[in-house]
Amino acid sequence: MRVYSLPDGGSRVEELVISPKAKPITVTRMTASVYNGTGARAPDWHNTPRKQFAINMSGTLEVELTDGTRRKIGSDLVFLEDTTGKGHVTRQLSPITNVFIQVPDDFDVVAWAKGA
Repeated sequence: MRVYSLPDGGSRVEELVISPKAKPITVTRMTASVYNGTGARAPDWHNTPRKQFAINMSGTLEVELTDGTRRKIGSDLVFLEDTTGKGHVTRQLSPITNVFIQVPDDFDVVAWAKGA
């Protein structure tokens, strides 16, 4: 799954199929986080601070986009690249543990997924 920005500042989600021809990626940094509690709070629109993969190791969350789309995310691979615009809202549905894998600024996840 890919979360990205539109030229008008909105955000959208796209499902990507990763080709078996996709090559290894240069990783610039990796962090792990644990969040406890619930997502019962006011929406917090935010951008991702950099292009990065987010992998939920445990737990479930929900992401909301500017068009009102909401997607539940369990143990999924998500590429975040909405570094501009309004961003997205993340709601924690259960305690989660996730890993963030940061990639170079010029990384093109669509081309990588196609095996280009």
